[in-house]
Parts: sequence; C-alpha cells; structure tokens
Amino acid sequence: MDNIDSSKGLNDFLPIQDWFNEMHAKNTSQKVRAVLKSKGESGISLANNIPYGYKKDETDKTKWIIDEPSAEVVKEIYNLFIQGHGTCEIARILKERNIMTPAEYFISIGRKFPTRLQEFKHQWNATTVASILDRQEYIGDTVNFKYTIRSYKDKTKVPIPKEEWQIFKNTHEPIIDEYTWNIAQELRNNRKKPTRSGKKSIFSGLLFCYDCGKKLYFQSPVTDLNAKDHYRCSSYKKNISLCTSHWITDEILQSLVLENIQKVVSYMKNYEDLFVKEQLAKSSKDETKQISKNKRELEQAKNRVIEIDNLFMHIYEDNISGKITNERFRNLSFNYDKEQQELKVKIEQLSKEINNTEKKTTDLTQFISNVKKYTEITELTPEILNELIEKILIHQAEKIDGKKVQEIDIYYRGVGIISFPVSLKDMTMVIEKMLNKRISA
Repeated sequence: MDNIDSSKGLNDFLPIQDWFNEMHAKNTSQKVRAVLKSKGESGISLANNIPYGYKKDETDKTKWIIDEPSAEVVKEIYNLFIQGHGTCEIARILKERNIMTPAEYFISIGRKFPTRLQEFKHQWNATTVASILDRQEYIGDTVNFKYTIRSYKDKTKVPIPKEEWQIFKNTHEPIIDEYTWNIAQELRNNRKKPTRSGKKSIFSGLLFCYDCGKKLYFQSPVTDLNAKDHYRCSSYKKNISLCTSHWITDEILQSLVLENIQKVVSYMKNYEDLFVKEQLAKSSKDETKQISKNKRELEQAKNRVIEIDNLFMHIYEDNISGKITNERFRNLSFNYDKEQQELKVKIEQLSKEINNTEKKTTDLTQFISNVKKYTEITELTPEILNELIEKILIHQAEKIDGKKVQEIDIYYRGVGIISFPVSLKDMTMVIEKMLNKRISA
C-alpha cells in the first residue's frame, strides 16, 4: 500500500514508516486486549467456540442454551466415567455406538468448527473425552482468562495458571450437576494406570493410609498365582522406614465396604428422618458462631475496601492542591494499596469458608438422593463407590488377643463417617432418648 519496491531502492523514510506501522499495530492490540478484559471481567464468556452441548440463544447471542442432542452425549460421557470407564474406553464405546464426534455434529447442523474432520467417521479419542470431563462450563459457570497470547506479533496460545482464572457462577443452565462434576474431577486427579496383569481396582483414588495420609497402591501379582490382589501404602512401598505397609486384600476390603454400605442403605430406608437430624446436629454451636463471625468480618472487609477507594481519591486531590507533599502521598498510597490487597485475599478466604459450610446441607440432600437410588446392593461397582464414598482410610493391622484386627474409616460424600446403631433394639433406645429430651425440654 505504501508503493515500496526494493528493486528500485529504499527511501530514507522507510524506517520511520515501519516504526509508525509497528506502533499502530501495538496500540490496536492494546485496545483489543482492554476491550476483551472489560468484557471478560463483566462475566460475558470470551470463548470463540461454544462448548459441545450448548448453542447460542437466538434472542441474545451472548447467552448459551442447552443443545439437547449433544448434551445427552455429554451426560453419557460423565455417567460412563463415574461407572469406572477410562477416557480411552469411553472413546471406544462412543465409536462403537456410532455417535458423531463434536466436529461431525457441528458441521451436520451448520456450525463452524476450528478443526478438520478426520478421515474415518466417529473417531472419538481420549483427548476429546478428557476435555469434556474437565470443562467447568458444564455446571453452568463461565470461566474466562484461561489462555492468552504472547504478543500481537506471536499468536501462540499460552495457558494461564488456574488460580488466575475468573469464574462466574450460574451464568447459564447446567448440563451436569456440581456434585457429579466434583466426583469426576476427583477421579481425574486420582486416575491410575492398570497393573501389569491388566486389572484395575474399583477403589481407585479412594484409598488412603490412616497414618501418613498417602495413597494406597493396588497390586495384582502376575508371577505368584497364589497371591491375592491387595493394597499397600505408597510411602511404605518407596521406603519401608517412612511408614508401615497397611496391607489389606481386595477381597476383604470389598467385603467390609459392601457390608457397611448395606447397613447405610438399610438405615436410610427405615430411619431417614433420624439420620437427617443427626447430620444437622453435627453443626455445633461453635461452628454456627464461626459462620456468623466470618460473615461479619466479610462485610467489614468489603466496606473497608470501598472506604480505601474513597481515601485514595481524597489524598490524590489533597496532593494536587498541595495540602500534602508528594512523599507523603506516596507513603499513604503504598500503605492503602497494601491494606487493600490483603483485604481482597481475606475476602476470598472468608467467602470460601462460608460457601463450604453452607454447602453441607446441599451435599446432605444429594447424598440421601443417591442412597435412595439403591434399594438393595449385593455387589460393589465403581459407580456405587464413586457416588457414595469420598475416601477410605486404612489402618495398620494389629493383633489383639491373638487375632488380627484391622480398622477402616469410610467417609461418605457430604456427611463423613456414618455411625448408627447395630440393632433395632439400639435404634429404639435412641428414638426413646430423643423423645424424652423433647418432653423434658
């Protein structure tokens, strides 16, 4: 456009023209970044491509609505994963069912997709499945600033650390409930490769050492045919001086856990109201006081942040008018800025503590709903374990009166360890005590 032809020689103004062009590109890039930053901070999604399972609302292009055909596939992927299938296995199942890949589906409905179609149809792969399992957008949240580019000269995408993402809750209708999504994330973080024998443990990601807190490894002997599948503390496996073995066979563990879950299901079936009251009673008076205290501190911190913003304006005006010196202004600015940053960290921590405490009631309701799905459990499956159990702590076996005794602590999702009477007689006594307390009160 500048009619520059190197064969005719270059004029002296070319470097200046290049510099102006460079500054124009840089300024344009900065303006675009500023617009995107403002848009992202307001809660509007910055995603160029809407996730598989959603489509744009025709009346408001900034909003996402559920696309039913693809949303059903997303739900099925989560169901298969919680049932114990790995990402590669899920990809194979989807291919066998002749389900279109996201690229194939988008093209079939006239939507653009950034990647090319593969040579063979329905070629799902583990990476695609994993990306669906990892997307927080499926629980109704908008997640911005996950990636950036290096500069206006280099368009290479660079991932931003997760703690710097900006997440806006409940901005669109969820496809997956948060309870299920959290289970999937835990399984993703604790995924294990199969043993040399090809076997996989149904307890994968659930077993931890009671003493050192490390995971227990599943081992399925290949050479010794008489040896049983078992679990060992990972610390002990690396260095026997770090911990004890906490050795337990898969057969015994399954028996103990199955028996405990059967008791919980029976207990919930007959005494649901009592169970709910016991769980709610776990929120002690001290915990209630702590919540109230946290809420007061949160409100005070938010008010102080606003107050500091106003103080900044006042000292700036005083500095301009000459009421305070530049040095005094710098000192005050530094102290106010430091206090405000500390308050923002405190606000985030208090908000998390309050949300975690208030979330207990929701988790309890979800747990009861999950237990009710199983009227009778005769065999353990990965789906049952992942839906009901958060973790299992394995104690070191010890001998008492010449007999080997080994304890396990089962923590159920949202409710922790469940203790309940072992007989109907004990249950009747508990109910009578509760009624006597009411009468005396």
